[in-house]
Amino acid sequence: MTTPVAIDVTAGFPGDVLPPVPVDAAASRILAYCTSPHSGWAVYDLAGLSARSAGLLNDVTAWSLLFTNALNGRVDIKQIADFDLTRRRDFADRIGRVPADQDLHRMGDDEINAVIHACQFGFDGVWAPRITKLAALYRPRAVPVLDGYVGMAFGYQRDDLSVKVQRFGLNRQERIASIVRAMAKYLRDHQATLAQLRAEVSATVPELRAARASGEPPLIADLRLLDMVVWTAMDDRLAINSGLPPKWLGRPARAHIPSEAVMPVPIAPGLE
Repeated sequence: MTTPVAIDVTAGFPGDVLPPVPVDAAASRILAYCTSPHSGWAVYDLAGLSARSAGLLNDVTAWSLLFTNALNGRVDIKQIADFDLTRRRDFADRIGRVPADQDLHRMGDDEINAVIHACQFGFDGVWAPRITKLAALYRPRAVPVLDGYVGMAFGYQRDDLSVKVQRFGLNRQERIASIVRAMAKYLRDHQATLAQLRAEVSATVPELRAARASGEPPLIADLRLLDMVVWTAMDDRLAINSGLPPKWLGRPARAHIPSEAVMPVPIAPGLE
């Protein structure tokens, strides 16, 4: 009997990690997530494509941190104010060191270290779970979204990517680095698995196609696809552990949400 293909990005991590996710289960969750009008798919992923195309993510502004709220970042007014000019310059410098045209799993050590350095940026109330949601909009092919669910998937506590406490002998900075390197290695070693997942979902969600006729990279990077697999699987795991039904697995896919649904609408000049 052939063993079903599974996504096992947390292999080798200690603690109560997310177990391997069968590709068919991952596909079911991805289809539910990417056709839900109230997930981050339209307002974060598709809107991010539009924002980058329009040049709206070429700068780090006083309001940039608000973008994380499109992925449940829950940024408040104090955190926006604390993202001052000095911090914005620091963040922009770190993002600028990450190549915009390279995937995480195709980077060398220096580039991966630059990604880790960007993910380690933060300040009170704005650490990896929030700041990577912003950084990933600027560098979607390289920066993973390291929110609390992703940390839990790798065996850490929900706030372990924000607090300084030691866990398994690692501090916050080291935990962030370990997850980024694990994701890079998994994607590097399992390209066929991600291609199989794309093949199962792209008929319903064409934005997830592996390649386009132009030969350009996919609209949604392998890294972001892996992010969504881990997050939705962890969301389901927490629901089941609480005695609730899974939130994503087995949910029927809804109608396709095209990228045009979030396209900018120009303001026409008033009539005289």
